[in-house]
Amino acid sequence: MTDDRLPEPEPDPDPDPGNPDRPDRPDRPDRPDRPDRPDRPGGDDHRSSGRARPGRRHRLAPRSAVTAAAAAAATTAAAVGLIAGLVVVSSPGGRPHPSLTGVGTGPTPPRSPWAPGVRLTGSLVSFDACGDYLNYMRSTAESLVGPYGLQPYPGYGLGSPYPRASLGPAVGAPTASSGMASATAGGAVAAPAAEKSSATSGAASYPVSAAPASGAAASASVSTGEPTFSQTNDQVAGVDEPDTVKTDGQTVVTLVGSTLRVLDPSARVLGSIQLSGDTGGGLLLDGTLAVVLSSGGASRGPVGVEMPAVSYPTVTPATALGAQVSVVDLSVPSAPRLVRTFHFDGTLVAARGVGGRVRLVLRSDGPRLNFSDPSTNADQATAANRQLIASSTLDDWLPSYQVEDPNGATTARQPVSSCTSVARPATAAGISTVSIVSLDPAAATPEPGVSVVAAGDTAYATAAHVYVAGPTGTNPYAGAQPSGCCSVIPPRQASTDIYAIATPPTGPPSYEGEGTVPGWLINSYAMDETAAGLLRVASTSQTPDGSTQSQITVLQPSGNQLVTLGAVGNLGPGEFIRAVRFIGDQAYLVTYRTFDPLYVVNLTDPAHPVLAGQLDQPGFSEFLYPLPAGRLLGVGVQITDGEPSGLVVATYDVSDPAHPSRISESTLATGYQYVAGGYDPHAFLYWAPAGLALLAVDGTPPVYPGGPMLYPIQTGGSGLAAYRIAGDGTLERVATLAHDQLPASRSIVIANQVWALTPAGVITAGLPDLASSAWHSY
Repeated sequence: MTDDRLPEPEPDPDPDPGNPDRPDRPDRPDRPDRPDRPDRPGGDDHRSSGRARPGRRHRLAPRSAVTAAAAAAATTAAAVGLIAGLVVVSSPGGRPHPSLTGVGTGPTPPRSPWAPGVRLTGSLVSFDACGDYLNYMRSTAESLVGPYGLQPYPGYGLGSPYPRASLGPAVGAPTASSGMASATAGGAVAAPAAEKSSATSGAASYPVSAAPASGAAASASVSTGEPTFSQTNDQVAGVDEPDTVKTDGQTVVTLVGSTLRVLDPSARVLGSIQLSGDTGGGLLLDGTLAVVLSSGGASRGPVGVEMPAVSYPTVTPATALGAQVSVVDLSVPSAPRLVRTFHFDGTLVAARGVGGRVRLVLRSDGPRLNFSDPSTNADQATAANRQLIASSTLDDWLPSYQVEDPNGATTARQPVSSCTSVARPATAAGISTVSIVSLDPAAATPEPGVSVVAAGDTAYATAAHVYVAGPTGTNPYAGAQPSGCCSVIPPRQASTDIYAIATPPTGPPSYEGEGTVPGWLINSYAMDETAAGLLRVASTSQTPDGSTQSQITVLQPSGNQLVTLGAVGNLGPGEFIRAVRFIGDQAYLVTYRTFDPLYVVNLTDPAHPVLAGQLDQPGFSEFLYPLPAGRLLGVGVQITDGEPSGLVVATYDVSDPAHPSRISESTLATGYQYVAGGYDPHAFLYWAPAGLALLAVDGTPPVYPGGPMLYPIQTGGSGLAAYRIAGDGTLERVATLAHDQLPASRSIVIANQVWALTPAGVITAGLPDLASSAWHSY
């Protein structure tokens, strides 16, 4: 629910230093580096339950939200290269695993030299008193401050200061409109593009873990049990993720830029409101209340094993707004009304909706101090900044919030958590602080939160826990090197700290433990909690000899630590994780560098996970999704002549973990603009009643700021590609919904129609065949 961009390491003269002999990827001095795309909203999971609260107005329907993949630039050309290697870890008795490090009962196989050690960190401890907290922050900051204040790097965990003034300016007066957007027929094209014969599957859901991917699970009809409308493609069922479109089956709420609109099932605009802030965090829907999230103005970006997906962020500039949460009343759809706006210090790492509450993961990177800049003498500026820190107060350091009403009146600053509820690792480094806060959208103030002095920027959530992960050390990016078009080699001996926070249905969150895994995580899909409370983590690390390998580590709560129960390593030697999915007792990993495997790892015995099967193929997946009957769908980058050349979708048979196989594939779109972007899970929707996979691909090529497009579109354009998946797993492209080359970002299903959402309006087409379509402008 997913990103805050870290500065990228200086490029190495050799774009692939770990593999100088690669003939398939020569240096390309004629091609400029591709700019990273900002992380897309979402990545965390929210799905609210139907808990009733006194005084709440009528609900639109069950608290579920709809968001799905939307428009996709698509072509009918055959895929040249497909998804990278898939790794499946499956049941014992499969093929021998390459290496295993185990902690637990039973024999432990020999340790592989590829697998780095797993360091156990000390438990989280509270500061003895407010003075202890203040002294720690002062002394740590004084040792790191320079003439320009607290610079983010070197010195990871240090951020730009927050201005001493209020957290944010007054919110602009909202505007409500009942203007109706005309729904005109024509203008949109539903273009059949048959590729393979198919039949509607109709099979039951493929078994998943206790915290399964929700996919397009929807509100069920009382009479038939059939879903009637789609929901956001969340990572975890029951944990809703923010996105740019939500529905309850009766109305649809969209967020385009800073404009929130309410539409009826016929795609007619009922009303709209203009909001302040970047609104880049998406929205959650809680009954008649929309919760719109702003990340805080920090740019999100990739520095990690996978540049497009890792969300370890840089800091917020001193002049930027903090994170912002706006609550909008939709009880009168023709006149949406701003209720209140919460302003928080720092940036929004993630947000989730669970049981009628919004859980926020926030990160602040420094005090609210106005540091000096050197005019002529850097030493004098440094001395002045140290004196400023020495005289700082508790209020300058504690992460805080303010509440603003629609008229601009703002409450006094209040701490998110008291200084006695701030914890720190025994080996704390830096001054970044991560806070977990819950708020009831109907309440005037947030609930008490907890904070930890740590730098964490990847969040994974279940109904009962939030796990926050971040690279270990004061400057964990020292030594990181870019590799090729799409990856960064983590520093040698790099590791990631993971903090477990309990989030009960009522009462404040509390810390439960801390653990460490080797290497870096690609995104929230790299973590998965089992019904037994174990945390499974996939990561990529650099070995002492300078190569790379990936591993899965199983962590078990023990006291106030997360200790290693078992691990399997040496997955994809010399490669990087590009996609991960945990499904029941299996883990599926796709790694990439040259010729790329899909690994299947069996986690039936968590103390001794084993590699069950492997499929080698060109290209790599960036998103994996479980299908019925032991099938798997992947969306990823196509490889042509050793170079990424577009996007493809493919299906796999993983019913036999020891022998995964590729069933079918289809080219979505071609062109270098699709490389290293990281396919957005929210741009995907699987509608089980019709056996349809809907994939939105933005055909807009990237551009330099103020400059021309980076790479031309070779074929196709923007739109929504609809695939029917047969019972045997084969793909048939049944339609492409497009209008005037508008980029489509999402899709939903409502009122027996598929919607493709664009910045200017909605394309609709009827189920099951999408044979005709219509354009509805905003």
